[in-house]
Amino acid sequence: MEDQPTLATERLLLRPFQPTDAERVQLLAGNPNVARMTTNIPHPYTDGEAANWITAHTDDWQRGSAAIFAVCLRRDGELVGAVGLMNIHHHDAELGYWIGEPYWGQGFASEAVDAIIGFGITSCELTRLHAHHLSRNPASGKVLTNAGLTRMEKRRVTARDGITQEDADFYEMLITD
Repeated sequence: MEDQPTLATERLLLRPFQPTDAERVQLLAGNPNVARMTTNIPHPYTDGEAANWITAHTDDWQRGSAAIFAVCLRRDGELVGAVGLMNIHHHDAELGYWIGEPYWGQGFASEAVDAIIGFGITSCELTRLHAHHLSRNPASGKVLTNAGLTRMEKRRVTARDGITQEDADFYEMLITD
């Protein structure tokens, strides 16, 4: 399989993660305000976890099971978050993203999600996308609905501690020709 591409939007570059990004990922994603809005970002985000997460991306890309991108500002290359397609299987994928707290409210999540959806349709030949967010994070729901996903249901999910149950809203996009 060819190397993972870099995608460009008006304000962002979506590029493959590099090992040198680990410290920045740990800083941004390890922020408790970012981690508590997700079910899968660890908190505390201990040393080595970001490097392990980044290392897994190349194998996932080569297997065709995921396409995870660093979300960076075009103007200076500063890493501000992540966006990706996970669990790619039979033209179906899960959409996920996070943006560092200093960059909230600036439309970066929406811009990155729009780009990854376009990539998924054209390069991964997706016919269905699905995503979810914790119900206490309505801003994430706005990103998904603005991108064209439809809210399907609310159900309980297990939080990162493996014990706590929380409400989450689930979304879907069916892609037709």
